[in-house]
Amino acid sequence: MPEPSHGRSAGTILFVCVENTFRSVLSEEIFNSRAPPGWRAESAGVTPAAMVNPDVRPLLSELGITHTERSPRLVTREMVANASRVVTFGCLDRCPIGAEGKGEDWPLPGATGKTFAELRAIRDELSRRIDDLIRRHCPPAGDFAGRTGPVAGTTGVEGLRQELRRTARAHGTLTYGELMKIMGISRGRPLFEAIAAVDEAEYSRGAPGFAAIIVRKDTGFPGGGFFCDDELPPALKRQFSRASDPKLSAVEMNYIKEAQRKIWAYYSDVRA
Repeated sequence: MPEPSHGRSAGTILFVCVENTFRSVLSEEIFNSRAPPGWRAESAGVTPAAMVNPDVRPLLSELGITHTERSPRLVTREMVANASRVVTFGCLDRCPIGAEGKGEDWPLPGATGKTFAELRAIRDELSRRIDDLIRRHCPPAGDFAGRTGPVAGTTGVEGLRQELRRTARAHGTLTYGELMKIMGISRGRPLFEAIAAVDEAEYSRGAPGFAAIIVRKDTGFPGGGFFCDDELPPALKRQFSRASDPKLSAVEMNYIKEAQRKIWAYYSDVRA
């Protein structure tokens, strides 16, 4: 589950399916594991069942997410009214009044009669759609709100940006631990949020960003999550279940080395 935001609240995503046993529960948990600062998700059903599908737990565990035990619940008019966005699974017409204009329907099948492999495929498609939803509708709150260009006004993040640029120009790399010291923090998630903000600023001006030169201390290469990016060639893209696996193949290592060379070359020529 995400850490609580210490800034203002940004919004709530409400996932609604018929029974609140599978698709909406997976979506709630996956979203909350990746939620930008200030955002959270809830889920509910129009005719809630007695219990959540037992396959939800192992499907989330494969992504490194611990399932929060609870019973399916009924969607209410208040939940819909308080939501910033309502995502339904074939039941928008059965939701309480208020979802019109802020809803979208994801036509994904339910769990009934599916093999575990088929359930995994549904989860992976949910994961992809959630990442897209976050990009489209969930700007971070508080210190990270409204950033569309180079980060300004936050000394730690701006210091991170400048240090990454200096390192790239020197054809070097930085470990996650070194970057946390630069930021003056001791937890991983704020660092990853800051890196994402810096990279987004670099991408917006046509620069390559810094992902390939941020490395693990024990391997000298980025972590397995580097290969979960949707922009990677399909042959290299990992499932999120392997994001925490630091082992890299020769092909993956060669890809990183080439990406590092491109970053070093770019920032050696660009001094801005």
